[in-house]
Amino acid sequence: MDYFQMLEEKTHKLYDIAREARKQGKDLELEPEIPLAKDLAERVEGLVGPEGVAKRIKELEKSMSREEVAFQIAKEIATKDDVPGAKNNYEVQEANADSAIRTALAILTEGVVAAPLEGIAKVKIKDNPDGGKCFGVYFAGPIRSAGGTAAALAVLLGDYIRIAQGLDRYKPTDDEIERYVEEVELYESEVTNLQYSPTPEEVRLAIRGIPVEVTGEPTDQIEVQNRDLPRVETNNIRGGALLAMAEGVIQKSRKILKYASTLKIDGWSWLEYFTAPKSEKKEDKKEEKKDKPKKKAKYLEDIIGGRPVLSYPGAKGGFRLRYGRTRDSGLASMAIHPATMEIIEFLAVGTQMKIEKPGKGNCVVPCDSIEGPIVKLKNGDVIQVTNIPQAIKIRRDLQEILFVGDMLVAFGEYLRGNIPLDASCWCEEWWAQEVEDSEYFKDTHDDFDIGFKEELELNELLKLDIDIHKAIEIAQKTDTPLHPKYTYYYHDITKEEMNNLRDYLYSLIESPDKVFNVDMNRIPIDYHKRIIEVLGICHHVNNNSLVMSNDDLYALMYTVPKRLTDDEDITTLEAVNKNSPVKIKAKAPVFIGGRMGRPEKTKERLMKPAPHSLFPIGNYAGNIRNIVEAAKKGTIKVDLAKCRCTNPDCMVTSFKSICPVCGSRTELQNSGASNIKLGKLLADAFESVKVRRLDEVKGVKGLISQDKFPEPLEKGILRAKNQVFTYRDGTVRHDSTDLPLTHFIPREIGVPHEKIIEMGYTEDIYGNPITDDNQIIEIKIQDIVVSENCGDYLLKVSKFIDDLLVKYYHMEPFYNAETRLDLVGELIAGLAPHTSAGVLGRIVGFTKASGCYAHPYFHSAKRRNCDSDEDAVMLLLDALLNFGKTYLPSTRGGSMDAPLVLSIRIDPEEIDDESHNIDCVKRIPLEIYRKTEEGGVKPSEVNELMDNV
Repeated sequence: MDYFQMLEEKTHKLYDIAREARKQGKDLELEPEIPLAKDLAERVEGLVGPEGVAKRIKELEKSMSREEVAFQIAKEIATKDDVPGAKNNYEVQEANADSAIRTALAILTEGVVAAPLEGIAKVKIKDNPDGGKCFGVYFAGPIRSAGGTAAALAVLLGDYIRIAQGLDRYKPTDDEIERYVEEVELYESEVTNLQYSPTPEEVRLAIRGIPVEVTGEPTDQIEVQNRDLPRVETNNIRGGALLAMAEGVIQKSRKILKYASTLKIDGWSWLEYFTAPKSEKKEDKKEEKKDKPKKKAKYLEDIIGGRPVLSYPGAKGGFRLRYGRTRDSGLASMAIHPATMEIIEFLAVGTQMKIEKPGKGNCVVPCDSIEGPIVKLKNGDVIQVTNIPQAIKIRRDLQEILFVGDMLVAFGEYLRGNIPLDASCWCEEWWAQEVEDSEYFKDTHDDFDIGFKEELELNELLKLDIDIHKAIEIAQKTDTPLHPKYTYYYHDITKEEMNNLRDYLYSLIESPDKVFNVDMNRIPIDYHKRIIEVLGICHHVNNNSLVMSNDDLYALMYTVPKRLTDDEDITTLEAVNKNSPVKIKAKAPVFIGGRMGRPEKTKERLMKPAPHSLFPIGNYAGNIRNIVEAAKKGTIKVDLAKCRCTNPDCMVTSFKSICPVCGSRTELQNSGASNIKLGKLLADAFESVKVRRLDEVKGVKGLISQDKFPEPLEKGILRAKNQVFTYRDGTVRHDSTDLPLTHFIPREIGVPHEKIIEMGYTEDIYGNPITDDNQIIEIKIQDIVVSENCGDYLLKVSKFIDDLLVKYYHMEPFYNAETRLDLVGELIAGLAPHTSAGVLGRIVGFTKASGCYAHPYFHSAKRRNCDSDEDAVMLLLDALLNFGKTYLPSTRGGSMDAPLVLSIRIDPEEIDDESHNIDCVKRIPLEIYRKTEEGGVKPSEVNELMDNV
């Protein structure tokens, strides 16, 4: 069976179970409250409607880009004239415009984020000072979840709708303009920094130029001095409006200009000011700028105690830039050597790092085939740490970290922002391609008596037995640079230091040829030792003498046979190359600065304090909120829904969906204070599910939903029995750091290969049938590897669900799981906190890391990358049985972080392009390595040389 068919079939099976349970009427709704969506169009209709829009979106998608579809849909909805309940033409226009902008924004944000529901509070047709009618868009704080581009496009959409409805442009007064200027300054000084901080002049230009009013709800209790303006309803800061203007329109001005031009929307040419080169905008400030101190690197701002700086910008010995990708890196995660993690101690799998470049941050993952740290011990020895046991062994003797180690950065990290490529380090995989490309090798295919051949994988390259004589032989025969093993950090010392060291060595040993005359060359320790340390040459100290390998000593003397020139115009490395018999590459032309960011995470989602049930008990049990304690009071008074029985012969009022007297369905009347006999209710609930009385079942102080419907007490009892906790919407969740994974080995994820085959996997990456636990297998795009901690918690959740089915709904159990391994193959919903759409996934294995591994497409479908984002997983059947929209908070942002719709199939064409920038080449092409040396080359210029996902 096809993979997606398998997922859909199992999903429908779970829906059938949930439907059968819910039709008993014990929940507020008789159907599961999470509609299924196969694609973007269905997600959009599921989130914001209007009914039938999915069909129209699919029609337009055949001939239009997503942005064009969004604007066309907005135009069609905005100009409808069949709005039920509208009293006049302006009400019709407002209702249409509201639906149009939400639907179009949902299309632009892939029908995933909550911004169309929560980021736009309302739209309104307002009066201009000259009597004309203009259009106002009221933004709220959650517009941030849409991202800067989508927020900016929401403003452009507002203008497009304004034009379609024949309204005048917004004409701000001087007071209104100055109000925006004041709000930006207040927001940055009192609330938080904006990603783009506009100057007062830029704010004035933007407000005069934007053809619609960018306004909004008050988001902070901070009042402005520019108060009581007739067209501004609040005297507080409007955070959503500032985000849409500054981080949206101004920051994304280039994109808005492009879309305005493509869609032929006039009135946006003023944005050219923001897209002009900085030199043109600031010619009159050149002299002033000269005196300004150099700006601090972004990652060094807002440092938090306990999260150390590991390397400063471009500092020698920092993280060496190395291009490439492991099975679990890319999508903003970057690999470092596991020994680096052990030596530093602050970094683990999934820890965030704030970095100098590329981008702003990453998650670190391990790769043991790149270079580990070079360290100096207390006894003076300098060694390179190559594995975790060695790192643990020497940790107490550590005196100094001379070189932190490599940072493996995927090509896609530069491609994402089209950042000019930095120069690559000189590494084995580059060296091998230079040798292969030489005329000598093409003619002879010489293996140099070491087994060298074309396209050796890195682990095979590292096993080649290359001594210094062999390295020189290969370099001379092929006219290629010396092997990286014997290339040192010449660029990190001065020419004077190199000359002093060279003279000292030649004074002790007359020539390189005499190095091998003895087994061990003892070099008396003096200040030259520091130069050798900075060069990255490993050695040990014996009887006040420095001893390095004969190969390293020979390489050092051979490559610097004469004193270097004193010419100030050339670098140390250039001077070495003038004298060296073989070419020498820069071992580390780029070091990346970084500091620790957010720690890795894998933990159950808990409210504070954590309840078992969304049942209110006020202050009757104090801060512990134990329903069992509150029940001892007998009758309590709390705010609850007031429902009336629909049976005309009964008409009893209660807070339940089923009448406690006659069993008929009830209808909501209102909500308010009610006296309830909690003691009897709890006793009946314990009896109903046949559970012995528990000491603790935690509830909530009060309900924050609009209608104040509580959860059935029985659900809370069963959660308490199984030691799991509910979130605000009735689901049980587990949060983990997002990590990418494109390939896995059954042994690594703790699952036998027979189970892998049962899930539809048939072959490894080489096309061989799966026959053992050590084969490398490409992961399917909706399969995930959860942490062992998550697996153990979901096991408890599965037992809760089975209890719920058996004891509450009187049905058969579903999971019957005894160990976490029994959950392999089960379906989950993944959900990011800024979204309102869950993504269907399947558990395929477990990891000891504090994270959730998944295909880049899975994370991207949640509108996430892997720079330390944390998302939730929940067992799908739990969500279908227990999620209730009625439980959601009535406040702004209440529908965020809720599975209002479930994407059951990931379409690669509908997700962010960043997930398509994952390279899947066996090795970085030689031409790209060479291009990185040129400087200023953009990834888009060489992307055709790469093979991306």
